[in-house]
Amino acid sequence: MEIQILNDKINIEEVKKLADFWYSTMIKGCVDIENEKVAIGGDYHIESSEVLTNVGSKIENVWGFNIRFEENPDGVLEFDSMVNIKPNIGNRSRSISNSEVIDKASIIINKFIELK
Repeated sequence: MEIQILNDKINIEEVKKLADFWYSTMIKGCVDIENEKVAIGGDYHIESSEVLTNVGSKIENVWGFNIRFEENPDGVLEFDSMVNIKPNIGNRSRSISNSEVIDKASIIINKFIELK
């Protein structure tokens, strides 16, 4: 299955079906906070990051996320990814330290994925 750039909103059941291909209990993805794009799928966040950068996203605007289903059947959004390590712009860990980036990323993700 290919990594998908979402063009339309999908519901959590569709996300779970996609997740079954990779991990079943979660799905990885990346969000471009500048161009408002979301890509989901892949074994590693870098794969969805590359899909976005191949269509014009800049790496400094691309942040990795997970949607986990173990804790909540409707999904739990978390920002934990090696893609998020961006020391040149002040983010030195796998999580996102800037609350404005988290808020913007969450809003964009929720535009494309119906998290309950």
